[in-house]
Amino acid sequence: MTERTIVTIAEGPVTRLGQLVLAGEVVDSEPIMSAELRVMDGYVLSVLIDGEGNYRDADGRAERITGGAHTLVPPGFPHTYHTDPGERWTEVFVVFAGPLFDALPHLTGAGPRYPVPQPSIEALRTVLRAPPKTRRAAEHQLLALADWLVDVEDTTPEDVSMEIVDAMTRLADDLTASTALAAIAAESGLSYDTFRRRFAKQVGLTPAAFRNVRRLQAAATLLRLTDLTHREIARTLGFADEFHLSRRFRSHFGVSPRDYRRT
Repeated sequence: MTERTIVTIAEGPVTRLGQLVLAGEVVDSEPIMSAELRVMDGYVLSVLIDGEGNYRDADGRAERITGGAHTLVPPGFPHTYHTDPGERWTEVFVVFAGPLFDALPHLTGAGPRYPVPQPSIEALRTVLRAPPKTRRAAEHQLLALADWLVDVEDTTPEDVSMEIVDAMTRLADDLTASTALAAIAAESGLSYDTFRRRFAKQVGLTPAAFRNVRRLQAAATLLRLTDLTHREIARTLGFADEFHLSRRFRSHFGVSPRDYRRT
């Protein structure tokens, strides 16, 4: 893996919902962050994918952060997070602001959290993939980010076992449906029939239905935020073709992909 820092968005347009100030990814590199406490005008999100480091803030919170940490900091709050000297990590970072995010109460608390199951990092990358070309597209992008952030809460679902939680996290990130469900069941230490029954009982959806909902949500994001054709979106998300995608999309959302993109 090549060491690098990628900035995908810098100073998106200001809209009535807010603004995406900065977004990008640190890939196997040292974060560009001072060890001194800093203050940002917007909300800060850092999702640590690989590696580990330290978090510290003005309330005296100081702790080690590891892979899976979703560090959220509200505007104007002194904080810092970084690797140890000479160490590297991989993270996706976003700085955003506006009334849309002020309405999400769980964003007001500062510090690392480990949501269970973890929201799909590939879905977040999809949201942040490219700068919006219009103000309307920027608002759709902010809404997609807010939708993703709803799942960033440091809570464990009641009555859901850890093997099912791990499977939910795996399925949420398997947007192409490339991994066989039997393989995920085996990783959970269960036969497929047992895995399917437990998953459906604890989650309320079968594993296949749960993954399909996440894939359709990703399709909606791509329709809103990109110029990809329906065929390209279907190929990206592992649907047989654009007609298969259209049938599933209409069944779930009540409108066709074409009509959804036009609204």
